[in-house]
Amino acid sequence: MHHVDRNAGILNPEETFSASARRAYQEEFLHEVVSRSYGSGTPLKTSMDALGLTPDSIRTIDDLQKLPVTKKTHLAAAQKANPPFGGYVTVPVADLVRIHQSPGPIYDPVGKVPDYWRWKTALYSVGFRPGDLVVNTFAYHLTPAGHMFEEGISELGATIIPTGVGNTETQVDIMKKLGVTGYIGTPSFLMAILKKAEDMGINPAAELKLEISFLLAEMLPESMRKRFVDEYHIIGRQAYGTADVGCVSYECPKTSGMHVHHDVIVEICNPETGEVLPNGEPGEVVVTCNNKIYPLVRFGTGDLSSIVDETCACGRIGPRLTRILGRADQLTKVKGMFVHPSQVQKVLENHPEILKGRLLVERPKDQDTMTLEVELKSAEGEGLIPAIEQSLKEVIKLKGSVRILEPGTLPPEFKTIEDVRKWD
Repeated sequence: MHHVDRNAGILNPEETFSASARRAYQEEFLHEVVSRSYGSGTPLKTSMDALGLTPDSIRTIDDLQKLPVTKKTHLAAAQKANPPFGGYVTVPVADLVRIHQSPGPIYDPVGKVPDYWRWKTALYSVGFRPGDLVVNTFAYHLTPAGHMFEEGISELGATIIPTGVGNTETQVDIMKKLGVTGYIGTPSFLMAILKKAEDMGINPAAELKLEISFLLAEMLPESMRKRFVDEYHIIGRQAYGTADVGCVSYECPKTSGMHVHHDVIVEICNPETGEVLPNGEPGEVVVTCNNKIYPLVRFGTGDLSSIVDETCACGRIGPRLTRILGRADQLTKVKGMFVHPSQVQKVLENHPEILKGRLLVERPKDQDTMTLEVELKSAEGEGLIPAIEQSLKEVIKLKGSVRILEPGTLPPEFKTIEDVRKWD
């Protein structure tokens, strides 16, 4: 594999559809998915009947808002009451290729469809190419991640080595002996493998052929992405998906947000009401996929993100998700505005003098107040208060005060947002 261009080319014509062509394509599959779900008598039919809706009521993407959001807890409850799939699957079990189990426990069906989880497009977009030799460090038992990426890599025409997680020494050995070019796994595990190589007297940049990494399931700090490139000559790109629906969105070489897969309709919703929020506002990622075997319509992922909808320089058209901002259950509302842990992290990162900190939300005299409590790396920090308060206002869009604590004040296990308001 000499001089492979990992930064150019687009795999599917659907990725460059105009906005109207994309909409027409998605509305066509939306109607098919809803009709199939309704005709098979899934729980969606029960909800639609109760609301007086038929499949013909759901023709456009805006019509989705007539339907309820299905949460992961609903899936788990339905599966418990009506095993194995709670009535959501439209084919007999004999028509499935595998059944996985995710924490919950939730059973995930896999249909006999090539690239069922839709990762092929994402893998190409981040830079994998036919002929790559790829280690897949996700687990292969019970949960679907290992198989998901394996299928995408196979469809792409590359070769996979199912190493699974753990045993860094073996991973290094395989990479060196086989001339591995690609890695799939978490960013922290890739860093652990590279450090282990150095401990073994191997210079990863010079002696390993690793060029491309697909980094998932954890936050990827930009500083770490830069280290992969600068120190180890490895491209690191990320994507977002879930065990229930597979691939949702993926980066391109411009790394300016994650392109939403053409077979996925994403709405960013208010986690409490399910109402769709305007582009740019953070909310829960709610997805509807082009999957007639397991048609999850308006599935609430519980993850927070926001949508950017201007064109990307890579040539792919359509909405992008910014990074995942945390979990909906860690979202706090202060003075009617959502505040999420990643915003607090950002304020802390803006000021290298801060060692650690948390946002304390209180309600004295029926007024919400925010206090950022911080421990500093050195004692000369009192003058920082105005600057940190300014950051707080810029990032969170709300006024808050800053309190400097003595080092060691915060408990070992503290929450990024500590909400101590009483509502009695």
